Amino acid sequence: MQRIQPSILRHMLSAALAIAACNLVGCQHPLFKSESDSGGLFGKNQDLGSLISDSSTDVPPNSSLKDRLEILGIAPAPPHSSVGSDAQELTSRRSSNGLTTPTDSPMESTNSTVLIRAQSPDVDSNQNSFQVSQAVGNQDKENGKVVQAQYPENVIPGELPIGNGLASPNIGSPNESNPLIQPYERGGVASDWTPDSYFERADVDVYVTETQTGRFNFGGAYNSENGIVGQFTIDEKNFDITRWPRNFGEIIDGKAWRGGGQTFRLELVPGANLERYLVSITEPNLLGSDISFSASAYLYDRNYYDWDEHRAGGKFSIGRRLTPYLSINSGVRLESVTVDNPRLDTSTELNNSLGTSNLYLGNVGIVRDTRDSVVQATTGSLFSMNYSQAFGDYSYSRGDLDLKTYRLLYQRPDGSGRHTVSFGTKLGFTGNSTPIFENYFAGGFSTLRGFDFRGASPLQGGVRVGGEFQWLNTVEYMFPLTASDNVKGVLFCDYGTVEEDIEITADNFRVAPGFGFRLSMPGAGIGAPLAFDFAFPVASAEGDDEKIFSFYLGVLR
Repeated sequence: MQRIQPSILRHMLSAALAIAACNLVGCQHPLFKSESDSGGLFGKNQDLGSLISDSSTDVPPNSSLKDRLEILGIAPAPPHSSVGSDAQELTSRRSSNGLTTPTDSPMESTNSTVLIRAQSPDVDSNQNSFQVSQAVGNQDKENGKVVQAQYPENVIPGELPIGNGLASPNIGSPNESNPLIQPYERGGVASDWTPDSYFERADVDVYVTETQTGRFNFGGAYNSENGIVGQFTIDEKNFDITRWPRNFGEIIDGKAWRGGGQTFRLELVPGANLERYLVSITEPNLLGSDISFSASAYLYDRNYYDWDEHRAGGKFSIGRRLTPYLSINSGVRLESVTVDNPRLDTSTELNNSLGTSNLYLGNVGIVRDTRDSVVQATTGSLFSMNYSQAFGDYSYSRGDLDLKTYRLLYQRPDGSGRHTVSFGTKLGFTGNSTPIFENYFAGGFSTLRGFDFRGASPLQGGVRVGGEFQWLNTVEYMFPLTASDNVKGVLFCDYGTVEEDIEITADNFRVAPGFGFRLSMPGAGIGAPLAFDFAFPVASAEGDDEKIFSFYLGVLR
């Protein structure tokens, strides 16, 4: 076995101690740099001999930590020095190991701050002058140990270190400790930098679990307008149309078609008088922009009192939110409409609409919504204005305005028990070429309570043909009846009219005050409340069908 020369052992021991001492005081200066970049503790192309220089200093086996640090060029600060104080000018001398040591650096207190010498990049390496930089770090004053130390490359006495106080972009992952990277960027001076500010920070790992984004409903419903219907719906608010399943297990686990932030809805509503089948998808950020896009396709069958109506079509729309409350939209609706099975043949308008027609409408609109809740608003308002133009087998213009305002009168100190007064109005105009299946109708829970569904609309030959003008209003006061707010009472008055022409006549003006109840059942999974209303018409038109009681589930006015 070949023996290792003592001089080589000394060189290796010195190198190991240099690296260990650097780690001991938390050195975060790069160890190696390229040829064109100076300032590292060791040059990139230096060999072990030049790294250790020509040091022949022996390290006695019983040397103290102080002696070993001094041999490596690391000396304690004078007594009573404080962390973060101005760098002190120390007189240096060249030692045999090529590093600098102070001429006067007594260690009278174990609480002294460790100082680190590093060659200044501003000084020529051939010169025998070195700049001394003071270590910046935290010190355990009870036992005198340096907990952590940092130092900038060029600390000018009386000034703050170079840097902007921001973390380096190359620090790696939050859980990875890298002592060779400085905690600040070079190139600026942080006005609020303090020595301890960096060490008061800690990495935090945040684990987020996605909430439930999908909903599946299966059941039935009944209301005064549509009768008994079944209901099967699937709602997914984190849909991804491009995330096709790679195996059947992803469908079972719910990983397929999810994760894109899109909204998907499938709705199947079979019933005796109403059938509706719809599928729709909405992309809130089309191609990464702030423009939304939605598309839907549907089949709709409805047996009205005077005729049967069948629709098949689709709708495409785009929109953009201008502010958190204001948005604009535009779209097109394409439908094939079939009207058949008339009860009477005494209405010219109904007879002209029999058969199958192609209806195409383009529309633009604006919506401003500041309501605090879509389900049961208590403050804010909703303003919607829309203009449509029909083409195809029918050509006409249409304008609609919808306004709802809510004012909070009283609430309990905890925010519950709210008393709210609301006002709503609907104003609509349509051209005289509008087909009967696109006219305005009134009567029922969503328009004028106190009248049967479509029972407050113009008649022609005994047939409800609707009108080209509508103005419907409601004033309502809602208040809690129980401490839990699950049962509320309402006092209301609905009034307005629907006319064949754009006019308002006293003979056709309807007024119906009344009262009702709202029953919330969140435990049963019903979001919108059950509505029970009693209305008593005090003004009506000839031929109107009145109905005192109305009941609705899951739909709000």
